[in-house]
Amino acid sequence: MKKTIVILSNPFGYGPTGKAIAIAKEFIRSGYTNIVFAGNSFTREIVPSSIGSIGVDERSEESIKDLLKTIQNPVVISSQNRFAIKAAISLKIPCAFLDGLSWFWKEIPADHFIADEIFWMNYPGIEEKITKSPHLINIVPTIVDVESTNPIRDQILIHLGGCKNPLVDVFPKNYLDILTTSLLKVSDQWKIKVTGGAEAMDYLNSIFLLDKKNKVDALSLNHDEFVRELDRSQHFVTTAGQTATLEAFALGIPTSFLLPMNLSQLALTDLLSQHNACPQHLRWDCYSTTKTNIPLTEKDAIVSFNGLVDTIKEGKEICKKLEDDIARLIETVPDIDGQRLFIEKIGIGGAAVIREILTQKWGLEV
Repeated sequence: MKKTIVILSNPFGYGPTGKAIAIAKEFIRSGYTNIVFAGNSFTREIVPSSIGSIGVDERSEESIKDLLKTIQNPVVISSQNRFAIKAAISLKIPCAFLDGLSWFWKEIPADHFIADEIFWMNYPGIEEKITKSPHLINIVPTIVDVESTNPIRDQILIHLGGCKNPLVDVFPKNYLDILTTSLLKVSDQWKIKVTGGAEAMDYLNSIFLLDKKNKVDALSLNHDEFVRELDRSQHFVTTAGQTATLEAFALGIPTSFLLPMNLSQLALTDLLSQHNACPQHLRWDCYSTTKTNIPLTEKDAIVSFNGLVDTIKEGKEICKKLEDDIARLIETVPDIDGQRLFIEKIGIGGAAVIREILTQKWGLEV
């Protein structure tokens, strides 16, 4: 009986889901169409219609188990979702785990090693981590699903990711307010689009509608639509989400970075800076009168960053400085040589390698 590939991701922004979509599309391109993406409404809002999807609480091991019991001959591919792997193992279902943040962890969680097949991406320094691990790890190029159609690149694309995460229930209102003021400073000179989670885009549009001169479009897009908009852009300005950043590098779009919203975004700009691939980015410590101590955990960092932007919003001078800096960042296109060399070094064919390995291991013949 033909196996059904069940794909789940972690709803930490859009990054894990973007990688999961790239893997699903790679299987579909190879002719294997018995695939379903499972997740809540947030993760599924960027899943293209070409991939079948089904609702489930992807942070509940029991809910995932109940779903898997209804699917004939399933195998599970997880993008950063440990609950999916635990559910699959308890039901003796073959499973694979993509740890897209293996480069980031100071100490990799133990349950990131329990899947039948484990995939890490070829980031700088990853080989050293491999030598310290007793587990069998598959190293693959970065996972992006991009193909340039060589359009006229005549817009600036601002990307905020999902603006949601499962660790804290925080809506970045003040962050969005400051960004909006900056956008309105430059919107009469540039064609600008903003993309991100539906709730955040609805909020931005509610503000933009109050300004009759505004020319900024705020859009919640599925992943295919986002990549098309990215390919049409002369400049990409983002919060350093890993998947979107590497997609831009792969397309050769000059990329600049807004203030990070979480710890992994901060870590990515630090890593890229070490490799001359982050020529233009904003830093929290430039907008604080006291030393900015970055918390060690992702949850605490998100709370801390939200607190910092709240404090900035209350200070008239420092808030104006940030607004002006964002406006300059948007208007200034950086050099891309370092970004081009970075993506060339780590490669872009990770989804195809995963498909090849799992097709052989699991007998996924078309």
